[in-house]
Amino acid sequence: MWRRKRKYKIDRPESGVLTYREGGTEFTFPIYDEDGEVVFVAWPTRQRLFLYFSSGGWTRVPSLFSRRDRERITEHVVEHFEREGARFRVVTRSESDERGLQFHPELFDCKARAAERLDAAGFFLLNHYGSIDLLQEEFGLEVCGIREDESVEPIAQVLLCEFPQWHYNNVRYQDYGREPGWKLRIHMFPPCCEGDCCGGDD
Repeated sequence: MWRRKRKYKIDRPESGVLTYREGGTEFTFPIYDEDGEVVFVAWPTRQRLFLYFSSGGWTRVPSLFSRRDRERITEHVVEHFEREGARFRVVTRSESDERGLQFHPELFDCKARAAERLDAAGFFLLNHYGSIDLLQEEFGLEVCGIREDESVEPIAQVLLCEFPQWHYNNVRYQDYGREPGWKLRIHMFPPCCEGDCCGGDD
């Protein structure tokens, strides 16, 4: 049976961000360039719904992302970049039964880059923060033991500029343990399982 092909629009409005709009729904995905390749992360960080009867325009709604949506949208994104002649690679988060077993050796390079950028910005290990830890499951970094609260936002900005494809970040204060102080986490995947956050297999 012949099916009408859905119309869609793909944009890269800013560094680290790809938007995919289909009808009244828009998804935001991480995207970045690495070793001459465009890397598309097939896991949305935001979903917005356009309400045609609302003067407010875009309204944020909970993210629901089924396997069917992921496969369709990924196919369209791949076609888009193939038409542009780009070398292209797709990555996605592992299935939920593999969580806790993730190991991404490239995060060691990310840690080194983060330390270099923080040094260049005047934030030094042991003076301004205690350590940089790897977040394997979420694919990101955690800066621990930030001494002064006025340092948190500038440190966050350094990391967000270095890793614009990491759309998740949060800060909390810890007054116990070996590195008391502020903890800043920045990462690419949400800190929750696929079934809870982004739909199931429908």
